[in-house]
Amino acid sequence: MKARFAVLVTALETLVVVGIGVGIFFAPLSVVWALDDQFATDLLVYWRASADIWLLGHGVPLTISLPADTAQGLGLLASQSNFALSVAPLGPALLTLWFGFRMGRRDMVLDFPVVVWVTSLLTLVGLSYAIAWSARHDVASFPLVEATVAPSLFMASGLIIASWTTKWSPGRLWLQQVMPPGGWQVLSSGVRAGIGSFAILIGVVSVFFAVSLVVSYATVIGLFESLGPSVVGLVALFVAQLVFVPTLVVWLAAWLIGPGFQLGQAAQFSPLGTDIQALPALPILGALPQEVGPTGFGVVVVPLIAAVIAAALSERGLGYSVGDTFWTPGGSLFSQPPIRGLLTAITATATAVLMLWIPAVLVTGSLGPGRFATVGLDLPAVMAWWAIEVALGTLLGLAAGRGFRWVRAHEQPGQHTQQSVAR
Repeated sequence: MKARFAVLVTALETLVVVGIGVGIFFAPLSVVWALDDQFATDLLVYWRASADIWLLGHGVPLTISLPADTAQGLGLLASQSNFALSVAPLGPALLTLWFGFRMGRRDMVLDFPVVVWVTSLLTLVGLSYAIAWSARHDVASFPLVEATVAPSLFMASGLIIASWTTKWSPGRLWLQQVMPPGGWQVLSSGVRAGIGSFAILIGVVSVFFAVSLVVSYATVIGLFESLGPSVVGLVALFVAQLVFVPTLVVWLAAWLIGPGFQLGQAAQFSPLGTDIQALPALPILGALPQEVGPTGFGVVVVPLIAAVIAAALSERGLGYSVGDTFWTPGGSLFSQPPIRGLLTAITATATAVLMLWIPAVLVTGSLGPGRFATVGLDLPAVMAWWAIEVALGTLLGLAAGRGFRWVRAHEQPGQHTQQSVAR
């Protein structure tokens, strides 16, 4: 494969990524423009709205400056006509990250890694600049440099993850060569345990949210009917709720961890107690957990159990035999199982905290004027709780994994044979 062909394929694939990301919003809005608006409104208005949502989804903050008559019509004070939107609906960002990961796993990257990386990132930077430039408006503005660079950071993250998750990664091979004996086992086991803890937590939260959405179906429909949206409002609500689902999952992860989250000064969600006075006008928020009862605080064991499971599954990677002693006299400090287990727990904790901290920052900020100026997580509290739960869960999981292997190794010799004959 020639390098020029790799450039062409990479540039086209990046164009598809951007086209899908923006098109998810622009396509339904174009239908509204044609069928409901009867081509009366300038199509550029819908394009700007689509571009704004796509940029906001990549963590680019929007500054809204409403005219005085518009602010008055919405019931806002004069001081509230200018406000920021900085809570990211993570749908577009996840889409860009996923496509970057898929691009980094292609065989083409093995032959032309620099070509693929440079072409994809430069193409995305150019497309992001074109979208941001075309979406400029006095009502909704954003920092042009950040809007140009932010989407490419998610693409680069996907490429980096893909490059480090392959066995032939140069970085992995280099680390295995330069690290001390056993160091690679500690690092890889800790990273796997940390990633596994985060993945299990997000999986449990996703299932919990889906079940809650089904159980709260009547509440969600009631909120929807109370809004009485037009066709345009219906499409806007659908798109807004769709792209906010990953954001809600991160919020609910903080709820399971313990400190919870807040939707402005009017709504606080936590297993310790929920105080709801007002919510943003999104019907899907009706599925958020309400009071969970006196035993509801027990949900915080879910992250702990997730860390235990992830660590137990990663324990074999440390390379210990079930016959190894707990402490080897005369051996080096690093080779002792307790020390390596502690280092593995530290690595797992750092990995899990980093993986949660990045989306937590993106979903914390402002969602409107007044009471919704502070939305999201208490970052220090959530990260501290999460670190404690992962560290403790990892230590327990490593011990459980070692114990399970010891039990399996010391089973009665004829037990398996007897079970086979019984079957």
